Amino acid sequence: MSANDVAEGRTQIPGPLPEGWTDPETGLDGPDLWRRLLVAEVSRSARYGRPLTIVLLDVDGLQESLGAWGPEVTGRTLRETAQALRRMARTSDYCTRIGAARFGILLTETGEIEAINFVERVRERCSKSLPLAGKPVRLAFGWASPRAGETPDDVVRRAEGRIKADSAD
Repeated sequence: MSANDVAEGRTQIPGPLPEGWTDPETGLDGPDLWRRLLVAEVSRSARYGRPLTIVLLDVDGLQESLGAWGPEVTGRTLRETAQALRRMARTSDYCTRIGAARFGILLTETGEIEAINFVERVRERCSKSLPLAGKPVRLAFGWASPRAGETPDDVVRRAEGRIKADSAD
C-alpha cells in the first residue's frame, strides 16, 4: 500500500497520513515510506528469491537552477520528473521523492537488465520534456539489485556509486 493508493481512494487509512509519507511538491510517496518499503522489499526479495532493483535518480543542478530561475521553474521540473516516473513505472513499482533533488524507485519483480531499460526510457522521456530555461535537465541514475547477505543500505550504496559514475559522464 502506498500513500498514492490512499490519496486515490484505493485504500482507507483512518486519520491523516503520517508526516513524511507523501511529498507535497510532487504528490509521490515520501522518504519515510521509502525507507519502510525498501526494507520490506529487500527482505521479500531475499526470502523468496524474487528479483528487485532499486533505482536512484538525481536531478543535477537543481539547487543552481533555484537561484537562477526561481522556485516556479524548479518546482515544475520536479513535478514533471515525478510525472514521468509515474508514467514509466508499473502499478507494482514504488516511486518516491527521497531528497530535495533525489527520487527513489523500487522496481519489484525486475532484474537489472529490465531496470536499465526503465532508466533509459525515463531518461529519453525527460530529455524531451524537461528543458530548464531552455537547457535540458541532467538526470543521473544509479541502480542495484540486492545480493545475498546485503542490507538495504548496502544496496543503496551500490546504486549511489553508479550515480557518481553517471554524473561524471
